Amino acid sequence: MFEKDKKYFPIKTATACSLKWGWSTILLKTAKTKSCHRCLNLPLTEDNFDDFHNLPHKLKEREIMLQGKWPTTENGGSGHCNFCKVHEDSGEMSDRQRHLTVPNLTPEEVLQNSSALKVTPTILEIYLNNTCNMKCVYCGPFFSTQWQSELIQHGNIEIDDDVIQKKIHTSDELQKKLFKKTLDWLDKNGHKLRRLHILGGEPFYQQEFAELLDFLKTKKFRHLELNAISNLMVKENVFYGYIDKIKKLLLDRHIGRFDLTASIDNWGDQAEYARFGLKIDHWKKLFEYCVNNKWIYLNINNTISCLTIKTLPDLLDYLNSQRKIRKISHHGGETVGPIEELLHPKIYGKKFWESDFRKIIQKMDNDEDKQMQKIMRGVYESLPHDEPNYKNIKKMKNYLDTLDKRRNTNWRKTYPYLDI
Repeated sequence: MFEKDKKYFPIKTATACSLKWGWSTILLKTAKTKSCHRCLNLPLTEDNFDDFHNLPHKLKEREIMLQGKWPTTENGGSGHCNFCKVHEDSGEMSDRQRHLTVPNLTPEEVLQNSSALKVTPTILEIYLNNTCNMKCVYCGPFFSTQWQSELIQHGNIEIDDDVIQKKIHTSDELQKKLFKKTLDWLDKNGHKLRRLHILGGEPFYQQEFAELLDFLKTKKFRHLELNAISNLMVKENVFYGYIDKIKKLLLDRHIGRFDLTASIDNWGDQAEYARFGLKIDHWKKLFEYCVNNKWIYLNINNTISCLTIKTLPDLLDYLNSQRKIRKISHHGGETVGPIEELLHPKIYGKKFWESDFRKIIQKMDNDEDKQMQKIMRGVYESLPHDEPNYKNIKKMKNYLDTLDKRRNTNWRKTYPYLDI
């Protein structure tokens, strides 16, 4: 951050999470908000939008954490924080603990009063729309219009009477109204933000992203870090045009920094299967353009699933080759979303992945991967020692078979070791 003095989250109870106080996510397409990507989605309306960061449920979970308790259902919370609780109970680093190590993201209200419940976020994450040119296997229609189109064409995906993927019904009119209210909120509170994360879908193909950049041209948010998360499967002229606009915002001091977070999970054919629509050669071209524009703070983000573990070491080799030119940060975590359980590596058990995780953790033995190395250790240690769960593996295989029929792909050829 920009301060010379690093100020860390001051609430020291055993369960306090800086995300609950400092972070808010707004999903405009589905009219939802939450404070942590693993937590409960709360409904947004035109009437309650201005309080999106201080809705009753969010205040309640902060209150529980002030008491040093986990916001489990027994304690009056949602129970979604069990993800971090499980990691911490196993002795591994959780998302909660990792974010406590990041300085200067505490709301001003908390710096003045460590018991404050109603606060202004310092990190705002906005899912502008679900317009996207890809349909990742672990994603769905909430974040991808390509997924929505496929489900409209072929129907929902049901396995063993369980609806795995289904088309969504949203209001474009409400999405537009909430986007306008978002800009209004930024107009009043943007100077209090430290980070603004922009996601989609694919932001570089969304009109709202262009409108947001135009809005930022009217402001002087000199401490704001703008972070765009992209699949980098954007046409070159479109991508370069956006980057030029963002560079001008930075040079004219409308923002203080720009981050480009490139989504990539692994490498080669397996990466192109997992992130359907990805072409590695095109991704590399845009990524290396960013590598050589050193004013861009560059990150990669990868999702850990059964489909991405085996060739993650190849991605790390490529990443380390580019780090000879400049610093590149690395973020990621386990699958989250509508089919989280279906593709989670735990269905195969710890022994199945032992050599893969050992190789990954060894290749992450450098300063820029230290946090991800801890996360990978945590993922591995949290895997069950049990034998493979063949019932869940069969369900995953049926899901992938369904996709293969719709997409003319062949998961058994791409991932022969998963066919047990």
